[in-house]
Amino acid sequence: MKEFVVDLTAVTTWVQFIAAFNEGFIRPVSGDWNGNLDAFNDYLAWAGDKDVYEPFRLVLRGWNSLSGEINEHKTWDGRHVLNVISEILRDNPHVQLVLE
Repeated sequence: MKEFVVDLTAVTTWVQFIAAFNEGFIRPVSGDWNGNLDAFNDYLAWAGDKDVYEPFRLVLRGWNSLSGEINEHKTWDGRHVLNVISEILRDNPHVQLVLE
């Protein structure tokens, strides 16, 4: 099973959050994420085989200690961005999520 590790331990801003995901997950699956949440969902699918949702492990180091400042960033409809990211992760059952 493929494994991707995203180090969020020093992240305090939305820009740093995007950079950490690009480094640990998005670039290794051949992309460059700009923070668009629809694209984030697509990258979760593309991390496996392009025709099937191949299971993989996504380790998020520091997820539980992310600062409230990141969650102050809101989506176009006023929802907290980390809540939306959590929903997207839950909606992708082929992703074995490990929160450290």
